[in-house]
Amino acid sequence: MRHLSVPRAQTQHWLELCRTKQWNSITAGVTNLEDGTNAIPLNELAPREGDPIWDGHPHVDIPANVRPKSENWLDHLDEDFVAEHSEELPRSFEIQGDVLIVKLGESIWEYGEMMADAMLTQFPHVRLVCGTPFYSGVKGEFRIRELIPLASRDGTVSPRTRVRENGYFLWVDPSKVYFSARLSNQRMATLHSSKKLRNKLGRGLVVADPYAGVGPSMASLLKEPDLLSGYLAGDLNPDAVELLELNIEYFTSRRKDSEGNVAEPLEPSEISCCDAKSWPLDAKNQGVVDLLLVNLPHQSIEHIPALLPLMSRGHTTVLRGWAIAERTAISDIESSISEAVLAAGGVVEQLAVDEVKGFSMTKVFVCFEAWMFLSS
Repeated sequence: MRHLSVPRAQTQHWLELCRTKQWNSITAGVTNLEDGTNAIPLNELAPREGDPIWDGHPHVDIPANVRPKSENWLDHLDEDFVAEHSEELPRSFEIQGDVLIVKLGESIWEYGEMMADAMLTQFPHVRLVCGTPFYSGVKGEFRIRELIPLASRDGTVSPRTRVRENGYFLWVDPSKVYFSARLSNQRMATLHSSKKLRNKLGRGLVVADPYAGVGPSMASLLKEPDLLSGYLAGDLNPDAVELLELNIEYFTSRRKDSEGNVAEPLEPSEISCCDAKSWPLDAKNQGVVDLLLVNLPHQSIEHIPALLPLMSRGHTTVLRGWAIAERTAISDIESSISEAVLAAGGVVEQLAVDEVKGFSMTKVFVCFEAWMFLSS
């Protein structure tokens, strides 16, 4: 099989070039040669030896180092390296779309490119491997992880990607916006509650999602025929709002009614980049919302009183959100929501606070849902 022979120190450079041009074999791995060079397997699309692109590096015809089918990316690393660093190598990672994110400790950070290459070998659908460095946690007002590109299959290093969730695609960028695929079941539960409210009211709903991020909840609601009549959506993070606009535009342009016809335009249809507590200060936003989503876990409960003026009156509406709380303080959440609704001139028809997952030794991540009636 034809291979490109290059100095070992230049292997990563030439691998990335071949991947970008789609000249590398996907069935064979790099072979170490006795003369201190590495042989990169080429496919039939790669230019012939002597082409200026190779910068004088020769081609060699040697047996292919066929990669055995593996269930672990570690199998693509040198056995001695794995044995030496077995306690430090990452055992978990996260994949968003075609971007793989892995946290690397200080002792193995210098080997990041080599490990990223092994991950690209193991996961053919991954385009980019990014590392979260040992010296950096979350940063900035929006608590976003620092991501360092380690290896790219096609030479692109932007973490912007599309993720598939519950049958639809969303634009995300983990270097700028928080997104958790682990909450997809919560978004499906939101859809279920929304359909129940729609059936009760006998019409489409106006939803407010002031902490929307890139819009995963909005996506599931917009995709459902005849569910929404309008929306107010936004986020305080301008990078999130940029992607939110892309995602909402995509779904609204494809909306169909239950008969398969083009759906009626949504009204209201607003996307904002501002503090959610300022939304009710605009008179046109007051008393129009049937379903309110509050997803600011560290502050959700304290924001509720300021947001309730958004809710429409004279019929049942739903408040659904998520919070982080002490395990022993679930009843406090129930009391706070009930008191806020009462102060807004309403009554709680039913209220549930359910633990979704543990957050720490003493705290839990919960979902709350209140069906209420605010007097006209």
